Amino acid sequence: MRSFIKIKFLPIVIFLVSLLFFGSSKASAASQVLTISPAIQELKLEPGSVSKGTFNVINQGTEPFSFKVYATPFSVTGEDYTPDYSILPGAPSPITWFRFYAPASVVAPGQTVTESYTVTVPKDIQEGGYYSVGFAETLNPKIQQGVTINERVGTLFLIQVGNNVVKKGDLIDWKSKFLQEPPLSSSFKLTNSGSIYYKAEYQYKVSDIFGSTKYYTVGQKVILPQATRKLTIPWRNSPSFGLFKVSGNVKFLDSDHRLGTKYVLIMSKAARLYSLIGFITAVIIVIVVATTRKRPVRKIKLSRRR
Repeated sequence: MRSFIKIKFLPIVIFLVSLLFFGSSKASAASQVLTISPAIQELKLEPGSVSKGTFNVINQGTEPFSFKVYATPFSVTGEDYTPDYSILPGAPSPITWFRFYAPASVVAPGQTVTESYTVTVPKDIQEGGYYSVGFAETLNPKIQQGVTINERVGTLFLIQVGNNVVKKGDLIDWKSKFLQEPPLSSSFKLTNSGSIYYKAEYQYKVSDIFGSTKYYTVGQKVILPQATRKLTIPWRNSPSFGLFKVSGNVKFLDSDHRLGTKYVLIMSKAARLYSLIGFITAVIIVIVVATTRKRPVRKIKLSRRR
């Protein structure tokens, strides 16, 4: 009888123990949440000028933490714009232009620390675009599975020095495959052949074949000079089956570029399998019916015995 009671209540004990462990793990994971605002800062400066500004480091977690701030170079690689924070050989680095007044600080839960900085542009610097990230990085790192993890968030500085710059770019590609598995996605590419960054604003819409809007989104992206950026827009909650129309618009450098309408058929693997089975079944039925109709009917003569 005792063994029966132990076996009966064993799943309840396991559930309570797992709830205890998973609950404490979730709380510790959410105890340190670091964010920064604004995400992007645009500065237009002259050679030899000095500019002052601020950004906010926010603790949205449940525990205080200390952090440090510093600047790194910023560039990208590939059409997917993989960030690169290393110093490019032979290229001037704007990180030496920055001075942070509080290189290290502590922020309490639910509180915000405002960091002040100064940017001093060299007098002999060449006019053009310069890019850097101001990072806020935790000083009390997390340890997960024996690996030390430092969290950091950054604000991107887009710095234009002088007015002798060239702004030039184009939309070079707009794709949305006809047959897709969910989620539905489309992509377009923007190129920047100028000497300074520009910002592109896009609108993207998915509608059914009757014109009713099923998904709509807008966004803004930065396109760096002498680079091509591929922007992929997914409809994450798209259904497993359906025929839709996708269209949109991209605006940059004071010009509007229309993304022409494309048709997309969404079919999940299961939907494709069912469709194939249905097609094969229909073909078999047609063959059987056609064969039956073509088969000659034999006439049987009945003779009477006298």
